[in-house]
Amino acid sequence: MKSKQDNKPAIIYQSLFLSNLLLIPIGSFCLLVYYLYQIQPNRVKPNAITHFNKIHLFRAVQISALAGLMLGVVPVFYIFYSAQFGVSVMITIFYFVTLHACFVLLGMLNLARAMANKLPIF
Repeated sequence: MKSKQDNKPAIIYQSLFLSNLLLIPIGSFCLLVYYLYQIQPNRVKPNAITHFNKIHLFRAVQISALAGLMLGVVPVFYIFYSAQFGVSVMITIFYFVTLHACFVLLGMLNLARAMANKLPIF
């Protein structure tokens, strides 16, 4: 049975992903990337606990980058390359709100899985 402190970094990583979506977008992503560069193969002992935390960190960074691309870049291209500006803004707002809610729910699910010592869904 794992102790309660074994999953603490995984909880921090998933909380930073949610913070990236809800509170401080660029700052939380930069902190996740900083943690990613802090993990070096020579300094970390390979065991199940660090592997568990690494997986949560990699998934949090991957989903953050995907969310940034899908929520930031795609709507801007759609608005600029659309023939009807009013319709494209309405569709973009609907797209942004719906996709943002999906990413937040995915982050909450992964945070709950980190608290339960399970691997993330995505």
